[in-house]
Amino acid sequence: MKERYSKVILKYTSAWFGMMILAVINGTVRDFVYKPYVGELPAHQISTVTLIILFALYFWLLAKKWKTDSDRQAWIIGIIWLVMTVGVEFGLGLRRGLSWDVMLQAYNIFDGRVWVFIPLFVLVGPYLFRRFAK
Repeated sequence: MKERYSKVILKYTSAWFGMMILAVINGTVRDFVYKPYVGELPAHQISTVTLIILFALYFWLLAKKWKTDSDRQAWIIGIIWLVMTVGVEFGLGLRRGLSWDVMLQAYNIFDGRVWVFIPLFVLVGPYLFRRFAK
């Protein structure tokens, strides 16, 4: 049982890279297709919603393919995904020379920034879709 538990977590951890591919595609479409027409803030908001939709479809497919063994395991997967997502996001930002203030601005809901919903969805997604995929 413990071996299966670890294998499921490892599968989901590797599936995180698929999420990054979806995020890159989503960002590319945002920057080259509709951002020039709607502007930066609306493009940010639209791309946040579209990425949540893409992630939801991806999470649903994963939950159907790889059943998690428990709610606890689903939460562990969500925490792993959250740490990986935020780590890469801020790591790449620092590598590009962005300041913490600039990077944290994407999380400022009071300025219309809704990006905070992405890491939150990444955290709760495995649990939610464990429930939906039953």
